[in-house]
Amino acid sequence: PMNLFKTIAILSISLFLLPASPSLAHSLKHLEDKLSEKEKYFHSFDKKAPKFTLQDWEDKPVSLDDFRGKVVILHFVYTNCTDVCPLHTERIADIQKMISGTAMRDLVQFVTITTDPSKDTQEVMRGYGKTHGLKDQNWIFLTSGSDRLNSTRELVTEFGHKFTKINNGIQTHGVVTHIISRDGRWRANFHGLKFNSTNLIIFVNALTNDIHSRKPK
Repeated sequence: PMNLFKTIAILSISLFLLPASPSLAHSLKHLEDKLSEKEKYFHSFDKKAPKFTLQDWEDKPVSLDDFRGKVVILHFVYTNCTDVCPLHTERIADIQKMISGTAMRDLVQFVTITTDPSKDTQEVMRGYGKTHGLKDQNWIFLTSGSDRLNSTRELVTEFGHKFTKINNGIQTHGVVTHIISRDGRWRANFHGLKFNSTNLIIFVNALTNDIHSRKPK
């Protein structure tokens, strides 16, 4: 985890790159080009994010539209995974800690979605964040519920990758962190676990300042 001084440095860099001005859209495109050059695990685009309505650990319905006005950092896991899911979650928790120490805290929402609703019960989901360092203040864990067991794996395919069951509850899958803008546009993926967290935070900060509406594609 980064210390406070490095967190402040990240924010300072972000504000330097993206001043609040009419040229912000140009600045965002410039940043995307620069990140594409130096961050090989970064892939930017601009398309409508797949919509969903799921349930949280209190059985309350939650949809992507509920987070309009915030940048969404979204990823998929299943809690029985003993391989990359815990590592991915803890990486997200570190990023959450960094962002929560800045002015971006109230403009960013972290979303985890389970791909194993039959085993990831509300009780299991409730304890997962505490186990891996995620804070409830701007993070939520979602499921499709036991009556729609395949729904979240189907949602994964809409986000461009797969969680495929093989045996003994194990699922083969990739690791992707999805970034959705304040107006519901799917703007980037950070692939794997080797991306530079600073680059992700700078990109997210750019999106918190980007309030330009776009025509749906």
